[in-house]
Amino acid sequence: MANLRKTLTKLPHLITFDAACRHNNFTRAAEDLGVTRVSVSRQIAELEKTLGTKLFYRDHRKVTLTQVGRALEAEVSPALHQIAAALQSAAVRAGDTRLTVTTTSAFATYWLMPRLVDFSNQHPEIELNLVVSDRKLDLEAEGIDVAIRYSKTPPLWEKVTPLLRERVFPVYSPNYRPRTGLSSPEDLLEENLLHLSGIYRPGARWPNWFRQCDVTPPPESSGVVLNTYINMLQAAIAGQGIALAGNPLVDPNLSDGSLIKLVGFPEIERDFFYLIDATKSRQDANTFCDWIRDQASITSQFG
Repeated sequence: MANLRKTLTKLPHLITFDAACRHNNFTRAAEDLGVTRVSVSRQIAELEKTLGTKLFYRDHRKVTLTQVGRALEAEVSPALHQIAAALQSAAVRAGDTRLTVTTTSAFATYWLMPRLVDFSNQHPEIELNLVVSDRKLDLEAEGIDVAIRYSKTPPLWEKVTPLLRERVFPVYSPNYRPRTGLSSPEDLLEENLLHLSGIYRPGARWPNWFRQCDVTPPPESSGVVLNTYINMLQAAIAGQGIALAGNPLVDPNLSDGSLIKLVGFPEIERDFFYLIDATKSRQDANTFCDWIRDQASITSQFG
């Protein structure tokens, strides 16, 4: 292997050479680098002397690369920019060592956050930055390391794991006073239903569930309309109506008795929650993703 200390004695000269190549002019290269034109000309001349060949044809207005100069530029310029990018990346990592994780507000509230104490106890050395958003963030642009997304199809990332599949079914609170015996889907037509609106796809809503049961759905005006999953579950817990909810998000409420699942009513399988590791094999991301997969496995066993 070459001795870099001896071979790269002209590294500053190569930076000057790169600027001169980009501008085809020593004066503009000097302005770019914040030095004088004489300094640029001198460094190029010293580099040419070291290499034993001319790199530029010179005239009074511009300079033009020789054949050797073009070959050197093709190798040197990409290498210099790669070094600059590596240094910038290292500086970013040194400035923020936190692992940034994003998911939806419902998944964060009902599934992830109750479990994070366990992760912190197991891995106190890993600091998490939780970004909660119901819109699909651009993971690269937003600096996201790990994402948990609810999707009909696998997200287009290299490292994607299907975690949990949602099933939706009717739930209600012990505080709710039903008008019927709640013995069949048709009974729900007489009940106060909690409807989701806004960004939620048809599979999460009452009309789709009723059609799966071969029952004509009632209009949304017959119940209460809410625009977030969290608000809908809170309304159901408060006894305001019957909600169409899904596991695993509703599992804690079923466990503590704050919501009751209607026994014998159809359950509809929907989409998956997918785990995305957007990093290039970061150890803290690997550790967190392994933990998430373990937690999902436990949920699947007891859900």
